[in-house]
Amino acid sequence: MGCCSVTARRVHSKDDVHEEVELLRQEESKRQSSIRSPSTPLPNGETACFRQEKKEPISTSENGLSNTKQAHCNSQATLFWGKSHEKLNETIISEPIPGWEGQNIQTYGSIVMSSLAVMQMNQTQELFECFLVLFPFHLLILTMDHQERRFIYQGLLPLSGMRVICANTSAGHTLQISGPMIEPRQVSCLTANERNSWISSLRHHIHEANSYYPAIFPSISILPYVVPCDNVWKKRELIKYLTCCPIQKWEGKAIQHLGNTIFLSMVRVAHNIDSDFEDRLLVLFPDDLVFLSVDTEKTTVTHQGTLPLNAIHVKEGLTWNGRLEFQIVGEWSSNYIFRDQ
Repeated sequence: MGCCSVTARRVHSKDDVHEEVELLRQEESKRQSSIRSPSTPLPNGETACFRQEKKEPISTSENGLSNTKQAHCNSQATLFWGKSHEKLNETIISEPIPGWEGQNIQTYGSIVMSSLAVMQMNQTQELFECFLVLFPFHLLILTMDHQERRFIYQGLLPLSGMRVICANTSAGHTLQISGPMIEPRQVSCLTANERNSWISSLRHHIHEANSYYPAIFPSISILPYVVPCDNVWKKRELIKYLTCCPIQKWEGKAIQHLGNTIFLSMVRVAHNIDSDFEDRLLVLFPDDLVFLSVDTEKTTVTHQGTLPLNAIHVKEGLTWNGRLEFQIVGEWSSNYIFRDQ
């Protein structure tokens, strides 16, 4: 069950991709285009599991000035399409990205770092060249259309709950990312320094994301405090919870990619007039209606189904014992009857 499906624009063999990585590495080494210092310490006292590449010594008196100049040169060095890292990042933020889903990209904050890489999905073993972009709470995956000189959207992964480890493989400077809603994948960087920078930056921002979304930890789950969602602040916090925490038995497009939440409410649902009513959390998106359930201990949310809005219609509401009741019918064998709690 993945947070998003990353589909290759074109699939390579391992040998082809490894040759491509080597060519990119040789070209990149000339530019020294790493955005962040690989010596950045990892959170909780962790250290990168690969040795960093040696650099020329810099005199102490000029250290700060030299680092500033180096960062400026890295951001200005041409990467591809005749553009520097800085210009490519500006392109990502300001220009439309084909296939983009979800909120406006500018709502995800400033770009922390970005770089070329080769990604391999563990399940399908697909390999493809990509451009990774790190935001404060998300990792954006893009592929490149070099003919049109534009980026193509492939996925947006939430950092909360994500895990990143060093991968000891022969495929190059590799790390692995995974998570409760993320299909495991290998990421091969151009240099050891760049890989260590990604590990450091990802771990730091994963820690920040987990702090911002504490409900990722069951021991401090906010579900008991926001269910039932009978006022505005509870609904707001519940929406935040649903977009960052695991949903059991989830199927289809990731919930983060269904668009903005229009409305959500606790209701009682029956499949037909003779069935028993069950408690459900009903979430309305621009194109879909999602059914969720919450366990009695209020620790787990489970996916119970998704209905496309273009395949259903609503019958007029009725009143039953002072409660509003309405019916949804569509292209399936049984109808749904909803009753307000």
